[in-house]
Amino acid sequence: MTKNAKDDAANRRRFERVEIDFQTGVFVTDKKHKRIGLLRQLGRGGMMVEPERTFKVGKKEEIFIVDVSENLKVHLHATVRYADARRVGFEFENLDANAAVDIGIIIGKYYSRDSVEA
Repeated sequence: MTKNAKDDAANRRRFERVEIDFQTGVFVTDKKHKRIGLLRQLGRGGMMVEPERTFKVGKKEEIFIVDVSENLKVHLHATVRYADARRVGFEFENLDANAAVDIGIIIGKYYSRDSVEA
């Protein structure tokens, strides 16, 4: 691994992440609005999902975070950075201002002192 690749990996998770309890009902859909899993962790740089299907690391996905209680549907482009049967980690790509604001609303709603430090 080159020095730049090591630096990129070390800096990839540079934002605080907020745990999202499964009982909140915040979920993620694909571009056809088919549910792909529950949102379990969210940060400004990405998210962790409890998937209902398999994902391939490195694949780019067009997805939506849906929080019915806040009437939010956040349109995102993300790359799969981690995937196993229990969790899928996505890194956001080219996050626009509207999506960033909506993600901030969700983070603010579920923020607690128990948040995970990256």
